[in-house]
Amino acid sequence: MRSFSWLFILTLLFGCNTEEKESTTKGTLRIFIPESLAPVMLDEVHEFLGLYEANGAHITDTIVPAEYAVHMFVRDSARIVFLPRPLTQTEQDQAKTISSEMNELVVAYDAIVAAVHPKNAITELTTTDLQRLLSGTVTRWEELSKRMKGAIKIYCHDSSDVTEYLSRRLLNHAVISARMIRTNSDLQTLQLVEREPSAIGFVALGWLDSAKTSAKILDLGRTKEDADTTFVTPVEASGKFFSPHPANLFRNYYPLKRAISMYTRGRVNLAVGFGAYVATAEGQKIFLRYGLLPGTQHIRLRPGQPS
Repeated sequence: MRSFSWLFILTLLFGCNTEEKESTTKGTLRIFIPESLAPVMLDEVHEFLGLYEANGAHITDTIVPAEYAVHMFVRDSARIVFLPRPLTQTEQDQAKTISSEMNELVVAYDAIVAAVHPKNAITELTTTDLQRLLSGTVTRWEELSKRMKGAIKIYCHDSSDVTEYLSRRLLNHAVISARMIRTNSDLQTLQLVEREPSAIGFVALGWLDSAKTSAKILDLGRTKEDADTTFVTPVEASGKFFSPHPANLFRNYYPLKRAISMYTRGRVNLAVGFGAYVATAEGQKIFLRYGLLPGTQHIRLRPGQPS
């Protein structure tokens, strides 16, 4: 009876904790995904779980504004985050007060696109045109082109990283002073542009495939007045207009290009495992599927790709 009692005690002490430790393919993870990156990142989560859910991987995703995703990461409420901008030095310092084990990797490049009604006669605009439009200097289509008339209606997702990017990239961080019609999402922006002949909308590139939009996507060109140096445009692109095709993102021809940065915390956990998958060839193919430029793979352009 005494030996049985000791066996019972040892079972209580050592045998009850039979659950395996978290690994790169097993555990529970919550991800806060910026709305502008939602289509492609939700697909990344889906594909990863298709491989490892049976192994014990559980991921909960929540679509949020980009600034909220930053908030959750730097305050240790999330172990991984994907952002359409890098963390500021202040945000990095704040995150490192929680853990010094923070990794950063650019996993892809996307773009902001300008969409107009399918029957809009305009096919291209310059970055100076966009600057004048967003600053409120230009309010009518005929001020931009003889091929179109009427008051311009600007649509954009309210309080999104798209408007933040446009302000930073085209207005030197100044507030967008043009009158804008605020939408609830990039998807709604595209839907409204499809119905409004005088509209122009700004959305993230990754939404075009999911929205199955009939809106016309304008080619954009950079002018000499455009002093942004984030991605230096080659000399041969001067005075020309380009679509947001991955080849044009790779060449730095398309002027509204953004880097998608991934930040992870820790070493051996599901956040690191998911991040590693996103960086692999398989994960990078998903970005390409949505028209984005992979960030971790060697790129080789084929003859005949957009110029």
